[in-house]
Amino acid sequence: MYKLIIIVLLSMSSNALANTVNTHDELSTSLEKIRIESGIPSMSVAIITSGEVTYIKGFGFLDEKQEKATNEESLFRIASISKLFTAQAVMQLVEKNKIELNQKVGRYLPSFKESNITIKQLLTHSSGLSDTIKPVSFEKQRTVGSYLSLITRSLPENNESKNFLYSDANFNVLGAIISTVSGESYEKYIYNNILKPANMKKSNYFNEDLAFFSETKPTYKGKLISKADQRPYEQSFNPSEGLISNAHDLSQWLRLTLAGDSSLLEEQTYKDMLEPEVKTSWGDIYMGLGWQVYKSSKDKIARHPGSIKGYKSLVLTYPDSKNALIILTNSSNTPRWEIAKSITKTLKQNAEW
Repeated sequence: MYKLIIIVLLSMSSNALANTVNTHDELSTSLEKIRIESGIPSMSVAIITSGEVTYIKGFGFLDEKQEKATNEESLFRIASISKLFTAQAVMQLVEKNKIELNQKVGRYLPSFKESNITIKQLLTHSSGLSDTIKPVSFEKQRTVGSYLSLITRSLPENNESKNFLYSDANFNVLGAIISTVSGESYEKYIYNNILKPANMKKSNYFNEDLAFFSETKPTYKGKLISKADQRPYEQSFNPSEGLISNAHDLSQWLRLTLAGDSSLLEEQTYKDMLEPEVKTSWGDIYMGLGWQVYKSSKDKIARHPGSIKGYKSLVLTYPDSKNALIILTNSSNTPRWEIAKSITKTLKQNAEW
């Protein structure tokens, strides 16, 4: 009987392994097909199932000659997914009683002393700040301080605004607050308190101390975007769009985040971030604290897409089941939602999710 049980268990394990391999082969085939059809030169995908990384793969090439294959450590500009790191840093400082969510920004940044905007309004894109100020190239030497001066000059007259208006400015201001409260640069704080604990060894920012760039080049419909038309790297915009990372590093961070690992945040703090706070202009989607949240059938979903010229990305999570996917690409015409739908459909059909 004992031998029979062992044989049955081994058989079940072999079948499960075979099913997983088949599922991953199916995923790879469909993802490569979408990549080619969409003219995406370089793409990386990671999948987390029940809190563990179960699939990670690079597609395409880093160079036009197609000699350097994309892999899970290839670096991309992840664009607005960067905002999740800023939000997480704010909440770390909330846990340490160094920031209060309902406190006015002027308490931390004197240049905002005449404003009624609060920390929570910045996190939920309900401050009234708009993106009238765009990033400039490093050669123009605009400091974070000069950027903030431009923001304060363009503050909305109605500082009581509660309406949703998605804006990089909200998170760039939060980055300045993180620096002021922590006593170190935004980039150093994120590195020491998020990137390092999450073992994100290859991820970092372009800043005055470090010329750190993406390995993947920005494209549109398979063609390289000229240098003059590329989105500049500017330190002032690091909190909203500046993190350069890869599928491997992001999957390590996201695995810890989903688990409520205390090396990043207390579990309850993470749950608090996913509570709907402000209705967006995107259908039934609400802003949590940094995260965009909604329900699909019985599933609670928390997400954040990223998009700048030549790059599109997506983090899509199911917090209750601790399932998630990460998509990174170097193409403006990436069908992110089609890719996410294809992945989810395949995993559910094969009972992996």
